[in-house]
Amino acid sequence: MLKGGESIHIELVFCNPNNDESISCNSQYFAYSMSLDTANIFAFYFVSIMCKQFYIYVLKYSNGVCLYFFCLQFVKYTLHLFRWHSNALGVMATSQSEAVKKLFSLVDEGMTGELNADQVQAVHDTIRMGGVSLPQVKAAMLYVCSDPNVCEDWELIDLLKEMDRRYFLIQDFRWEFSMLDVDRTDTITEDQARWFLQAVHGQHFSHRKWNSFINSRPAPGAKISFAEIEVELCNIPSYADVLEEEEEETRKKEEAERKKRLAQEERKRMKEKLEEDRLRLLEEQKMREEEKLRQEEEKRHKAEQEMKQVEAAAKAAEEEAERARLEAEEKKRREEERVLPSLLVIGWERLEKLRKEAEEKRLKAEEEAKNIEAVAQNAAEEEARAEKLASEAREQLKRVQDAKSKKELEEKEAEALKLKKEMKEKRIRSNLKVAIKKRKKTPLKTGVDDFKKAKLEDHDGDVPTAERLLKQISTRDRLRDAMSLRQIKPLEEAINSVKKSGFETELQPEMIEANNLLLRLRRLERIRAEILELKQSTVAEIRSYSNPPPIVHSVMIATFLILGHLEKETKEWKKVQALVGKTGKDGLKRRCLAYDPQTLANNMDIAKKAKEKMMAFELDDVRDVSAGAATFYLWGSNMIEEAEMMEQQKKRDSERKDDD
Repeated sequence: MLKGGESIHIELVFCNPNNDESISCNSQYFAYSMSLDTANIFAFYFVSIMCKQFYIYVLKYSNGVCLYFFCLQFVKYTLHLFRWHSNALGVMATSQSEAVKKLFSLVDEGMTGELNADQVQAVHDTIRMGGVSLPQVKAAMLYVCSDPNVCEDWELIDLLKEMDRRYFLIQDFRWEFSMLDVDRTDTITEDQARWFLQAVHGQHFSHRKWNSFINSRPAPGAKISFAEIEVELCNIPSYADVLEEEEEETRKKEEAERKKRLAQEERKRMKEKLEEDRLRLLEEQKMREEEKLRQEEEKRHKAEQEMKQVEAAAKAAEEEAERARLEAEEKKRREEERVLPSLLVIGWERLEKLRKEAEEKRLKAEEEAKNIEAVAQNAAEEEARAEKLASEAREQLKRVQDAKSKKELEEKEAEALKLKKEMKEKRIRSNLKVAIKKRKKTPLKTGVDDFKKAKLEDHDGDVPTAERLLKQISTRDRLRDAMSLRQIKPLEEAINSVKKSGFETELQPEMIEANNLLLRLRRLERIRAEILELKQSTVAEIRSYSNPPPIVHSVMIATFLILGHLEKETKEWKKVQALVGKTGKDGLKRRCLAYDPQTLANNMDIAKKAKEKMMAFELDDVRDVSAGAATFYLWGSNMIEEAEMMEQQKKRDSERKDDD
């Protein structure tokens, strides 16, 4: 037993209870002296929990009595100071469960067997400096305790571990939060907070919880402090919540689909109802119209009855009037028969007169063009003469000295320059009119440029006329270029361009020619497709003839003539069979597909011979004998026709160049 006033030396050691290996502490870690009376002693419990390791602190008194305390690490702050009677020193707990129970009983002052959130927070505050916030304590109790509002003794150790987990997570998260808080306002934006939570929770991040949190904030859009998100950061994401959220989204989608389906059904029902109403209204309208017709019929019938009463009296007058009308018509017919020959003569004379007038207009236009050219030439000569006079006046001005002579020369120069300007304007206007008459592209462009450069007033509207002619000529040239390319797509685009520009009437001959070419090109494309789709068995059928029908032999002779073989090479059927049987790049199908009709157009004598061979038969006659020969008949006849058209086109192009 201790006596009052005795000095007690307390020595602290710690050990790991799992292996009972004691490690003595250096005496400088802890030394404490105090005076105790005979009735009571005071001892200090030092408790800390971390991970799953517990250590025992031993307080050794001078009289040999030891107190054991379970701790993880040496701490420098006191958990609880309590009164302990000297005769109780022999019953200190030495196991983890007993230590927890003792600790629980110390905090549970009301002996209720339960700790609330504030009490648990107080316990953890003494274990970890600063502890965790009350929301974190409640969140931990929600995870660990069967009743989220209170903690029982058997739950305390797990609860403290959960709070420790949150405590150390908070240290890391605070550091990461400070990295995002670049402005050092202790807040981050909503987007940063969302990213932070997504980075922590990964695929288990709950969009629904986030949206609920954002909507519940008192000031939506404001920056977020760490305290607002620390609990959610430390919470263990639940896959069940994610599944529930997905199920909720699925339910919402299904509900939306259901509403959409119901709306569609409602619209369909309304549409059907409207259709029924429309049909009903149509039926009612029809009935009203029928009723109206019936009433009108009754009125008409009544009127007819009334008319019958006066018909008898008017019959004689009508017969007389009819007789007079017939006599008048007969007279008129005889008069027309009498004057018809003269009318025909007058018609032919009128047509001839119109032709003469058209010819006179053409000759007059040519004469006007010549006259305008003469005017332009005279204007150019006058302009040159005026320039010469002005130049002479300037030279004389340099030599004269008296003022009178200078004035006369200056007036002479001014008159010459004025005349030059007038003649220049006259020349430019005349040249533009001549270009419009001749409808040539280069003179038109030069005339318009000169007219605009001189900034002349367009009294006669020659500039718009010339510009429209230029646009028409350019459109025509593009159409001709597309025709010379002989490709479907560029030709279609050029034809559509003519239609859009509004020159379809002015370029009617070119449009007819282009459309005919387009039809021919499409036909060639179709024939090439038929050649491409021609089965090898069909070609083999032609080759299989030992003594072919004359019509088949003639078609194949013409085909190989077009492909460049001499007629003597194909007179014998065996040679034709050899040519038909070739494969690869020398194969008949490939040669037909690659053939350019321009080759045939360059040798019209061959085209003429091939035409004589093919045109001796009709397509139906060839098709009746051999389907394969009919395909080559179509190909050959179209190549010949295309070559002829290309030859004609060549002549027309030559004539156009002469005209241009």
